[in-house]
Amino acid sequence: MSFLFKKLQGNHVNLLALAVVSGIFLVAHQLHIGFSNPQAWGWLLSTAMATSLFAALFNYWRLLKITEAPISTIAAAAQGYIELHGTAFTSKPLHTPYHGISCVWYRAFVYVNQANRWQKKPEDYRLIEYAESKDVFQLKDATGECSVNPKGAEIIYAQQRTSYKNNHRYIEEFLPAGKALYVLGQLDTRDEFADQKAIQQEVSTILTDLKKRPQYMLNRYDQNRNGQIDMDEWQLARQDAMQQAQAKLSMKAHTGDFMLAKPNDHHLFLISAKSPDALSTSYRHWAIAHFSVLIALLLALIKLT
Repeated sequence: MSFLFKKLQGNHVNLLALAVVSGIFLVAHQLHIGFSNPQAWGWLLSTAMATSLFAALFNYWRLLKITEAPISTIAAAAQGYIELHGTAFTSKPLHTPYHGISCVWYRAFVYVNQANRWQKKPEDYRLIEYAESKDVFQLKDATGECSVNPKGAEIIYAQQRTSYKNNHRYIEEFLPAGKALYVLGQLDTRDEFADQKAIQQEVSTILTDLKKRPQYMLNRYDQNRNGQIDMDEWQLARQDAMQQAQAKLSMKAHTGDFMLAKPNDHHLFLISAKSPDALSTSYRHWAIAHFSVLIALLLALIKLT
């Protein structure tokens, strides 16, 4: 169930649940299903109750995910599932494709109006183009900064811009650069420290530099003072190089080279222009609303049976 909750978008679920409940009563009216038919009403009300229950649990699950995630500054953040607050920016300028607005992320839609003067409807728009940015951006707070990979995230955008030109409608949803963001996701260091290939490359670089300084190498590793580096002494040099490489990459991992991305498990990945308090309030209200509808439907079902 949590896998399904993670995949679905918040607003889509809430609106769909309301549409299903309203649609069921509309269908009953259109088909002239009276209260004298308890079997039909039982099926309709059960469907509406299941929808409301799912939507209520969906919002409650999201509320729990926001409240249970540890809050931290970037510099003090431990690796794992975490929530961060900061200001978003990009290392390279990014602009929305149709209005040229500076941002850290966007998605854009182009619709064409297919209606003509012989049709009764003045507008009949069809989607002909969609674009979404995939660029990694940075999040910065008073203590440091980290990278954010938006791939796979549910993004609650800050602004929307719509324009019309040559029978086309252009819509852009975006997160402006330089504005506050709330991010809930998996924080990890980049892969250099854990990547054995990167460690071996660093060891090779250190040993190559050591070979360029033969006198220094003899002074440090020629333990038997025979003027040569034998196999045991070379192995000691390799061990020192390995320690230096690991220390260097470990230090790099702890000086801000972090990536916040989509969790590999059932956790929610959310990037929001709304504050966590605003999101919590919204999810709480929606959960209460759907539970209230569920109770009302249950009472109606009991009364009919």
